[in-house]
Amino acid sequence: MTEKLVYLDMDGVLVELPQTIDEIDESIRESCRAWCELTGEHHSDFEGLFATLKPMDGAAEAVELLMNKYEVYLLSTAPYDNTNSGSDKRRWVEKYLPHLGRKKLILSHRKDLNRGAYLVDDRPNNGADKFGSYEGQEWIKFGSDEFPDWSSVIEYLM
Repeated sequence: MTEKLVYLDMDGVLVELPQTIDEIDESIRESCRAWCELTGEHHSDFEGLFATLKPMDGAAEAVELLMNKYEVYLLSTAPYDNTNSGSDKRRWVEKYLPHLGRKKLILSHRKDLNRGAYLVDDRPNNGADKFGSYEGQEWIKFGSDEFPDWSSVIEYLM
């Protein structure tokens, strides 16, 4: 029997994504602030940002639990104008989720094109909201009233 596939978004689901410049790691905060003011770009496009991000509470433990029942992949979108973000995300996975294994990170701007049973994602962007359009698929909206945190997601999926 083949295990069901579960896709996990990174930013805002597994990874604490700063909403403002003041929430960015202090090691790059002022450089990022100056760059944003100079370019008018969003802080998520700042090179090196994704290398400094921390895991969400309970995320690593949730991944381990899910791996006991499902085939787990990370399905994330790398900001197109931040050319280092894909590499930074890969290094983040190696650092914080070494037990996940190699080649389990998929970067896509069209999450709805992937086949699998579940997508845990916090935003409808990049096709996440269309993921449940196909039979046997379900978008689990992380951070919603129904799934506010990792414990609620684990309770549902396990």
